Amino acid sequence: MTPAETLLKKIDGHDKIRISAEGAITDFANHLSWLMQRHVKKSYKKEYLVSWVFSTKQSFEKKSEADGYCRANLVVAKLCFDSLVNNIQGNHTKPQYKDLMRYHELVRDFIHDLKPIAEYLERQKNPTYTFFHGHKSYSVHTWEVFRISQQLAVQSAFRNQYLHFDHKTARIVSVFVLRQALEAKFFRLVAVEIYNKTGDTPRLKHLFHYDFIEKNNSYFDFKAVTFLILKKIYQWCNDIVHRVYLPLAWEVDYAQQICQGLFFPLKTPASTHWSINNAVEINKCDQMQSAFIDHFCSEYDHGIWACEPIKPEAMCI
Repeated sequence: MTPAETLLKKIDGHDKIRISAEGAITDFANHLSWLMQRHVKKSYKKEYLVSWVFSTKQSFEKKSEADGYCRANLVVAKLCFDSLVNNIQGNHTKPQYKDLMRYHELVRDFIHDLKPIAEYLERQKNPTYTFFHGHKSYSVHTWEVFRISQQLAVQSAFRNQYLHFDHKTARIVSVFVLRQALEAKFFRLVAVEIYNKTGDTPRLKHLFHYDFIEKNNSYFDFKAVTFLILKKIYQWCNDIVHRVYLPLAWEVDYAQQICQGLFFPLKTPASTHWSINNAVEINKCDQMQSAFIDHFCSEYDHGIWACEPIKPEAMCI
């Protein structure tokens, strides 16, 4: 029985599995380390990992592309699984079965999502290798998404009840919300309201504000995130929003890890000025907003629009 099969049976509650929760988790983590040693021969930069992990390609024309995709995902999966194990262990000296079962659906996702990646890589060296026998469905019915919409709409009325979302569709909806958070942040960094005489706003292309920031990056100083890699994550979010499929277990967590530097404030010494928006600084804010208005007028040359600069969601210096 492979480590993946043992861990699956452990979370399924099979009576014949005598190994402890700690042993099952450790054996599986060690197996991932073994795969890493065999197939990942160097460390990768964050930009490289993001470019592969959040690729929306459905197939690869070259073996080198498939190799790159699988190696990058193996690295990130191991990183995020180690973090998950820390959450499972909590304040205990070792993982407890009851705590493992709190995360059993996410653990199951990791195992299933790693199967094609591990088998693709290892079968190049050992054609008989099997990660485990089994599979899961990645498709989601539209009614499942609609049910989440209903649940979201009534959450405030059931705040004190034990109401929870379906695991699979909740993971997908978290990507929907991440995309909206990114779009809102790009808009609020530029911070120029645009409207016509009836109060309508222009129908700008996706990433209109992002593209402006990218072309005018001298105005912006991102303290805790590499701004250019956010575009890949946004496009990945957009693909899931339009096609509605379940992301790999580690993709959501890694995307949130990357993006959190855009949203959360940085710690500063007690004697210095602090702002909730200090993760991004804007130099010459007035000039930046004037440049955006000029950019809008040149790119969106129909209609009559009012442009009103507002306070950006960043520190202006």
